[in-house]
Order: sequence, then structure tokens, then C-alpha cells
Amino acid sequence: MCLQCDGWSATKVDRHINHLIEQHGWAFQYVEDPNLRRCFGYTVGLTKLGQPEFLVRGLDMADTNTMFTGFASTVIKRHEHFDNGHTAHSVDGRLLYFSTMHGATKYALGAYARYGHGTRVLEIHFMDREVPPATPALMYKALATPAVHGPISGRKN
Repeated sequence: MCLQCDGWSATKVDRHINHLIEQHGWAFQYVEDPNLRRCFGYTVGLTKLGQPEFLVRGLDMADTNTMFTGFASTVIKRHEHFDNGHTAHSVDGRLLYFSTMHGATKYALGAYARYGHGTRVLEIHFMDREVPPATPALMYKALATPAVHGPISGRKN
């Protein structure tokens, strides 16, 4: 359940997200729906580092957290950069493709509210084993298993 659904005020949620960003360098917001295909999550905090935010659809909150923990950690700790056309492997070996999300203002509301139109969002797509030949993609090595802890915005501690 979301924090506001649990009775938190918008101000208290905002302070909580700010704390997570201060503590970890990032947080994420997750939008739940009974239909998993309509669920999505996005990072908040990477923009202030000059990096794009990430958005993924169709995963539950735990899998979204695992994915974002891996990618945000590589951005923050190893100073890796992800951009349109890049690829990576998920922890289960599936190929992921990053594309600039046009119309992201409708989805990544928390990121845009904090950072304005300087916010860039990369949507993470699950691909078949191979990138289509017409796609100029850079291959990233598979990410190590992400830490089992990480910021989970939207859950009480």
C-alpha cells in the first residue's frame, strides 16, 4: 500500500523521500494497481547527479526495488552512465533495453515535481535475447546481484 493510502500526509511522504535521497542518493516511487501490467516504478534523485531517472513497468514492488538498487548503485558508486539505446542484463539474465521515455511527465510525477523539465527518464524494457539489428546499443556487463537492502519508498519502516 502507498504511504498516503496508509494515512501519511503529502508533506510527510515528501520528507520521507527526501530522507531516503539524502541517505542513499536516490529513492523510488511505486504506483500499484490490481493488474500488475499497469504497475510501474521510477527513481527519484539521480537527476541531481546529472543522470537520468529510471522507470520500469509490470514488476511488483520487490522486483522493482531489486532492479533499481542494482542500477542506481552502479550510477552512484561506480559512476556508470546509462542512456538511450544502452542495454544491460537483469539478475535473471534477461536482456534489458533503455530508451528515452517521451511523455514521462505523466508517469514520473515525483521526479518532475522535484527537478522540473530538466528531468530525463529512461524506460527499461525487457527484450528477447538479442537487440534488434537496427538498434545502436552499447552492451553493459551484467550487474552483480544488488544489495538486499535499499530504499523502499512507499513502505513503513
